[in-house]
Amino acid sequence: MTPARVVVVDGLDPAVRASLCEGAQDAVGGAAAPQTVCLDWHSPHRNCRFGLAALEAASGPISPVVSDLLDVAAAVYLADLAVPRGRNEQFIRAIDLHVPVRVPDAWAAAADDLGRLIYLLTGDNVTLTFHPRASGDSSPLPRSPQDRPVAAVADYDCVCLLSGGLDSLAGGVALLHTGRRPLFVSHRSGNPTSAWAQRNAALALGKISPDFGHVQVSLMPQRTATAPAFPTPEQREVSRRSRSLVFLALGAAAAAGLAASQDCDAPPVYLFENGVLTAALPFAPSRSGALSTRSTHPAILDLFNSLCHRLGLSAPILNPFLYRTKGEILADILRPNLPVDDLQATVSCWMTGRRHRACGGCVPCLLRRLSMLAAGLPDEVAELDLLGSPSTFRGTDAYVNLVDLLGYVAGLRSRTELQLLLEMPALLDLQAHGVSVPDVVAVLKRFGDEVADVVHTHFPEAARLLAAASSSA
Repeated sequence: MTPARVVVVDGLDPAVRASLCEGAQDAVGGAAAPQTVCLDWHSPHRNCRFGLAALEAASGPISPVVSDLLDVAAAVYLADLAVPRGRNEQFIRAIDLHVPVRVPDAWAAAADDLGRLIYLLTGDNVTLTFHPRASGDSSPLPRSPQDRPVAAVADYDCVCLLSGGLDSLAGGVALLHTGRRPLFVSHRSGNPTSAWAQRNAALALGKISPDFGHVQVSLMPQRTATAPAFPTPEQREVSRRSRSLVFLALGAAAAAGLAASQDCDAPPVYLFENGVLTAALPFAPSRSGALSTRSTHPAILDLFNSLCHRLGLSAPILNPFLYRTKGEILADILRPNLPVDDLQATVSCWMTGRRHRACGGCVPCLLRRLSMLAAGLPDEVAELDLLGSPSTFRGTDAYVNLVDLLGYVAGLRSRTELQLLLEMPALLDLQAHGVSVPDVVAVLKRFGDEVADVVHTHFPEAARLLAAASSSA
């Protein structure tokens, strides 16, 4: 397989740029995604927007090594968008990624950690080459006219990543209710639905306490007549598994800025995700490997924390919801503290922004619907009523998602802890990352019971599918 080449051109020596970018399209408008993609978010001819003014205003100055971390995360994410996956054996990609950096010695030492992190996160074969920034280059941190700096608060005591989903909203509620003073950080990807959900989450949190800041950092492709070509939306990869690397880098950058501006140790960075999705066990053998997302897996957080340590950054990334189901998070934190309208103004759907409403058939939609009902909250309207009428969708990916999920639940409920450990050895891998395996198994068991109770109470046809899966489990 010939790897696709992606080159960050800002700060690159002109001769190196000319060599690496040979064959790239010079301007937007090609019919097919180019084999070589040049990325630029600094110059007047940039093809990407990466606005950090609001983050710097809220948290403090961004050091050269942190600037490099943000550039590297942005490059990985944009390369992920620019190089679409194939089908079947072509699903895993080979990408040759070149990034100029300000502190090359630090990145030489951190390259192995970063490579493992990207592989675990995306499943792709990404070859990273770091180039010293051109002599005399002093490009400022990227700015975007759309960015509106927020007022700095001198005593933020933590950073919280706010995605616009239910779990991150619940994490914000928990922090504010315990008297913390968080700086919330979001990635604005250009998807208007996600941006809307993030703003709604911030408004909901403001009802609990006004003592926080919220920064939305723009990172997205943009098209201008003179910009280097970037694949059109129809040509881009939709899985976007590297997006969590951007979130983590933004959190670490905010914590480092707060530490520098307040002359203190770096505050913790909180990433809130329920234990079922964090454990990232495949629902079926066909979903193993690259087909399973691991965006908040403990191995990912461990590797990112190790990467930051090698770069001289000390902010730990923590997930306090590791041992909770989504239903428990809704019932214990969100339902008692916020009205239903605020919860329904969040977004979980994998197809967010590509449909007029939640699709109802992706795994996040299924988990959201089941968890809302498990917590005693009203059902939500989606494009597909997959749980109510599964037979209508036979032969679709949505039907496969439901069958795999119900088969997974049947297995969780019918097996002992020892049987689960023998059949799901990935559970034992969690131990190496400081995770209590018995507590994770307990979370999965409770999740299985939640799903079974909801299905038997609300969805007779889905209950018959679960019974069939249970009889063969």
